[in-house]
Amino acid sequence: RYEFFSRVVPPDSYQAQAMVAVVRALGWSYVSTLASEGNYGESGVEAFVHSSREAGGLCIAQSIKIPREPRPGEFAKVIGRLMETSTARGVVLFANEDDIRRVLEAATLANLSGHFSWVGSDSWGSKMAPVQGLEDVAHGAITILPKRASVPG
Repeated sequence: RYEFFSRVVPPDSYQAQAMVAVVRALGWSYVSTLASEGNYGESGVEAFVHSSREAGGLCIAQSIKIPREPRPGEFAKVIGRLMETSTARGVVLFANEDDIRRVLEAATLANLSGHFSWVGSDSWGSKMAPVQGLEDVAHGAITILPKRASVPG
């Protein structure tokens, strides 16, 4: 129907592979995962876990899912759960912008700036909104963003 239209978006499994490579390059062997409930978050974390198993040498401390409609206090609970395995300071996020922001806010309220090291997917990659005003807790985060290019004409 639209013979001259093309949009090629790489699958999230490529991001997951890149995130595993980043985690391994940092020398981490014990991380937690955090996903927004739904296809994007859950399939992204699933791809990360699969890629980490293939690569070997990486243990997932826990995989936490953020509900689609979180109740008040839900993000404080998420941070509390992450602290249950506090030696897993690396956290891999496949989450939407709002969930990322609320996780960072909860970490700030729990006085955990600098405790966690975040590795985020493309939902965070080039956006300021998730971290604006929360730079201290987000400091040092690494985000993945697939290469983008426009075709002239």
